[in-house]
Amino acid sequence: MMNDNPINIVCATDDNYAPYCGVMLTSVFENNRNRELNAYVLIDKPLSEINQNKLERLAQSYHTNIHYCLVDNQFFAKFPLRGFGAEQGQWSIVTYYRLSAEELLPKEVKKVLYLDCDIIVDGSLGELFDADWNGIAAGVVTDISYNQKEFYERLQYEEEKGYFNAGVVFINLEYWRENSIGQQCMDYLENHYDRIWNNDQDVLNVVLCDRKRTMPIMFNYQVQFLMPYFYDTYSPQMQREIRETKQPVIIHYASELKPWMAYYYAYPFYNTWRKYKRLSPWRFMPEVLPKTRKMVAFVKRYFIWPFGLWLKKPELIKE
Repeated sequence: MMNDNPINIVCATDDNYAPYCGVMLTSVFENNRNRELNAYVLIDKPLSEINQNKLERLAQSYHTNIHYCLVDNQFFAKFPLRGFGAEQGQWSIVTYYRLSAEELLPKEVKKVLYLDCDIIVDGSLGELFDADWNGIAAGVVTDISYNQKEFYERLQYEEEKGYFNAGVVFINLEYWRENSIGQQCMDYLENHYDRIWNNDQDVLNVVLCDRKRTMPIMFNYQVQFLMPYFYDTYSPQMQREIRETKQPVIIHYASELKPWMAYYYAYPFYNTWRKYKRLSPWRFMPEVLPKTRKMVAFVKRYFIWPFGLWLKKPELIKE
């Protein structure tokens, strides 16, 4: 018997990222078979026929629905696109589309979980959708770089309010519509263009700083949590939560190196991503070379690793 609260997923993509979006949705559908499911895909133009057919086949195989919401990209074209991800060609204007969720999604959708495409859902999302969200705009998880004082100085709000990662955001659409959260985000972009570095993530952190609920990191387990460069700077409480989270529900490959790239080989949860790729209509999709250091990646992946040799493994925390 299905629960009364449907699981609604929203994501944004284009043709380039559609396969990774499809793998992410496969993981959602696979782990939430006992719930009514709806996926809303934000696009600024129709996807290719090949990607549309595969997404349709995916939805049919899980007896669920994938809806497309068309976004006017000219409206977002004036917004800044900055940060390391933009420099590496990983981000596009698509990242801003979620700010219009309250307008683009049907009025009957009351709550929705926004997910980036570089994510795997490895467990049930029922706990999120069954929780009480009255008076709360969003559920979020602390960002890997939450302790960077530069964020708070630049955005001009108190460090005690924290800084979250916007790759996973549980959105209370009823609250957003009643309080015009989307419009507040647009106004902030219009009036404080110069403060923005991490694009819509910065905007959401400012607008939602007093109206969010911080969720356990199991709902946005960023793979960099396990790297000493970040881990060693965290508070004892944060370190303990990272160590004790053995089975994350949502795994976020927020690193520059993605699991579909040729030299993303020994990073945490790589095999988890491959598991859901094999279950998806994109099971035969080849690895791609990263946008930078392509020749190094090519040599590593096809001439060194097949023989069991490694140039360098990522350094991870010791349990």
